[in-house]
Amino acid sequence: MEIIPAVDIRGGKCVRLYQGDYNQQTVFNEDPVSVALTWYSQGARWLHIVDLDGAAAGEPKNMEMVLQIIKESGLLIELGGGIRQEEVAEKLLYQGISRIILGTAAIENRELVKKLCQQFGDAIAVSLDARDGKISIHGWRKNTVFEVLQLSREMIDAGVRHFIYTDIKKDGTLTEPNFDMINRLLAETNVPVIVAGGIAKLEHLRRLKELGVAGAIIGKALYTGDIDLGEAIIKFGT
Repeated sequence: MEIIPAVDIRGGKCVRLYQGDYNQQTVFNEDPVSVALTWYSQGARWLHIVDLDGAAAGEPKNMEMVLQIIKESGLLIELGGGIRQEEVAEKLLYQGISRIILGTAAIENRELVKKLCQQFGDAIAVSLDARDGKISIHGWRKNTVFEVLQLSREMIDAGVRHFIYTDIKKDGTLTEPNFDMINRLLAETNVPVIVAGGIAKLEHLRRLKELGVAGAIIGKALYTGDIDLGEAIIKFGT
């Protein structure tokens, strides 16, 4: 299981939101690059970056910072937040992003998802961001009628080979992941699933690894010290 630290960028700073609420923000570091270097020094291979400004605006807004992280850290980067046009996706991949994450596009532009999967394969992931089992888009600020399992099936048909599942109500709460939905999603799909939201202690990572998830994204628990990244990687990482 890949242990993946998260860096959410807003206004050029490393922040965490509570349940995806832009009005409930905590700034953990003024310099996301230094945070990325810290996670790299503790053994991380991948870094999960969300451009929160991009998610709200519909196009990436913190690319200068992201490219600096790539240049200085050597980490493999998966990036989400406002990637909704073909030319933007292509540019990001050519600039060194290892995996781009499509969220809103999975609902609003299925043809784009299908085309990018055909062209870039494993470099494309779809985020299944759900509130009460229903997918949310546009930076988690717009709810839809699509259910997690329904969208996952449709995205597999479109060629998607990576999912990132987040329970929005768990995100930033330091409670626990939505193990019930994770179980159901793993049973329904035959592609790698990365999980985020609510991971707060090593026991959660143990359970996720036993379930067979491909990766676990840890955010707030790293910044509060509830989880030590190096220890998590040694015990449960690949």
